[in-house]
Amino acid sequence: MSGDDLAELLRALVEQQRAEDASARAAWVLAEAEETDPVRPAEVARARERYEAAVAAVEAARAWCREIEARLAPRDVDHAHAVLAGGGRG
Repeated sequence: MSGDDLAELLRALVEQQRAEDASARAAWVLAEAEETDPVRPAEVARARERYEAAVAAVEAARAWCREIEARLAPRDVDHAHAVLAGGGRG
């Protein structure tokens, strides 16, 4: 694996984690909006749109990771994940 391959996969994995974090936050905001009393439909609709966009970003990030991982040997993919987790050396 070249350093460029590792760097690209690490960027994709970081982006995936950020997207997953944003999706979790958007899910929480949506749940909060749905539970307000009284429910405010416009607020719920905005929160739902943001959540749906966040879920789409997660799917796109996962697809990007899979695309990169498909080009690499399994041991190189494992190495990149270990580096990101702090268990490996770059």
